[in-house]
Amino acid sequence: MNRFVTPLLILPILVLAPGCIVQDINDGIGLANDNLTSINDSFAKVEKANALLTKVDAQLTTVEGQLVELNTKLEVLESVNAQLATIDGKLTKLDGSVTALQGPLTQIEKHLASLRTTINNIDSTIPFLKISGDDKEEKANLEAERDAENQPDTDSANQEAGEDAGSSGG
Repeated sequence: MNRFVTPLLILPILVLAPGCIVQDINDGIGLANDNLTSINDSFAKVEKANALLTKVDAQLTTVEGQLVELNTKLEVLESVNAQLATIDGKLTKLDGSVTALQGPLTQIEKHLASLRTTINNIDSTIPFLKISGDDKEEKANLEAERDAENQPDTDSANQEAGEDAGSSGG
């Protein structure tokens, strides 16, 4: 009998107790479900962030390619700039040479003008010889220029041109 009495005594305890345990289990499952929902929402946010990071990574890859291309172009421009600097130095040196030649060229021009005048004088003295290639209008212009400048005679002009050439050379 003792065998039957013990379960009967335990039965009311079990009948009253299961409500609390079931309620606790139900509350625990609800709390776990809320936590899982929160975790699921967090995972959705992480998925969105990963998608954005993937897009940013693709954009960064594109930008990196563009930067490499620009760097290559910059290197080419630097090379061109160095070549231009070399050319500028050579042009400066050439300009100095041209400037140095300007004086002698001016003297040669004066000498040639004097020589042309001499040839024109010979042509006017001996008309059938016609050494100069000047037409009458050019001759008249040259004579007018000569008269305007009031140049000395041909021999002294040649002598001065020779002296000037000799003095600028040394």
